[in-house]
Amino acid sequence: MGSLIHYMLASYTRSYRYFAPMAFMLISVVFIYSYRPNPIMDSYAVTAAFLFVGSAWLGLNFLNHDQGRQTMLLIVHSGKAIRYYAAQYLTVTLLSILFSLFAVLYPIVFGMFDKPITLSQFVLGYLGHAALSLLGISISVFFQFGFMENQGRAAGLLLIVIVISLAGQSIVQDDLAYLRMIPYVLPPVSVMIDMLIHADERSRAMLFMTLTYTFIYSFILLAVYLWTACRKDAATVIRKVG
Repeated sequence: MGSLIHYMLASYTRSYRYFAPMAFMLISVVFIYSYRPNPIMDSYAVTAAFLFVGSAWLGLNFLNHDQGRQTMLLIVHSGKAIRYYAAQYLTVTLLSILFSLFAVLYPIVFGMFDKPITLSQFVLGYLGHAALSLLGISISVFFQFGFMENQGRAAGLLLIVIVISLAGQSIVQDDLAYLRMIPYVLPPVSVMIDMLIHADERSRAMLFMTLTYTFIYSFILLAVYLWTACRKDAATVIRKVG
């Protein structure tokens, strides 16, 4: 798995397609903290939202950088299709984890906050960034070339999903209980952002439940993706063999 991840990283960096999404995430964080001082959790909520968008872009960009030309060769080399797709996912996840760490540490190192940050705020901020980054990647996998050949349409649909996910709570204006569940049925980006903004007002149990739900949502999407991708490959092989 390690050598497969290393190869994928080398292949991706040689394509130079990494520059746009990575530059977007780096510039977004630097821009948010271009003025000081900044409130801690409110700022983390904004940079986490940017990382969600950037990670979705990075995931789609990474998965499409060779247009599937080496997919079957790498699957054969790795021994199992699920190992190949898991390595893809892990590679993008590693990149997003590094950007999450950068987004959390940058304002601390350069003294951008209006007061000293506590350990609990740091941990919550990092987990919030990591959760939304992972969620962005988990959504992007369904819009890659292997699932949708028309990449213009795929990018447009992914953008719609991103916007709806960010606006989940603002869409629901009614007090009806079943409508209040909509932001949780959608990718829970707005729920996580709201939790980060109001972290000081929420109980630890509520914070834990929100983080856990977001990670579980991402892992469910990952499980669906791995199952679907492996079935697609099996069907392709059967069709070719006849």
